[in-house]
Amino acid sequence: MKRTVFLASLPFLILASILLPVSIALPPPMTTIIFNDQRNISHSNVANRYYYAHYSVQLSAYQRAEFQFSSSQPLDFYLLDRGNFDSYISNQTNVATITYSLAELQNIHSFTPTRADTYVFMLLNSGSQDATVNVSIRRSFTGLEYIGLGIVAAGGILITLGLVLKPRAVEIPTKVLEMIKMHGRIRISELALRFSTSETDIELALLKIRRMNEPIFFDGSTREVSYLPRPRPPETPSL
Repeated sequence: MKRTVFLASLPFLILASILLPVSIALPPPMTTIIFNDQRNISHSNVANRYYYAHYSVQLSAYQRAEFQFSSSQPLDFYLLDRGNFDSYISNQTNVATITYSLAELQNIHSFTPTRADTYVFMLLNSGSQDATVNVSIRRSFTGLEYIGLGIVAAGGILITLGLVLKPRAVEIPTKVLEMIKMHGRIRISELALRFSTSETDIELALLKIRRMNEPIFFDGSTREVSYLPRPRPPETPSL
């Protein structure tokens, strides 16, 4: 069993050894441009009231988004989930941002969520002049690095199982036979305990031993197995 589990883990490790270097050397492929926008964001003459532009992006867990912008005037960047954005536009005070950056003329912000949701990228004009802004948003599939890590984890689990699990007694009947020979007579339950397995597994091992034409006897009433060496054939007297 140990050998079987170890061999089963090898394809995972081989595939992971290929995917991980590739995923480290290359960024996750950006497959879809979901926004390519140019607009004007006005400035406000009212204290604590600002104009903004926002872009909602639906992301799955570990699906990467890249938000790139350039502006004629410094803008404040905010990233929120949908619930907190709704709280913001409702003028609630308990708004939590995922990240933010103030007074930027241009930047590239990357984000990879750990849970699926709609996320809102927002640019806010807190300055005293109108701003012309160019925005590009790209969205990727799950990066190869996450697939590679998952494969490594699966392979590691299988290898660990292969190292710590003992073979079933039915797969090593000769070891069971040696134990029976050593004791002469032993209970099935004790054999199961010594081999860290079930009594059914021991009984299957006994069937294999019988097919090997070994002289063992199983007493169903006491659930004991005995080793009964065959008597030597009588010697033919010499003339």
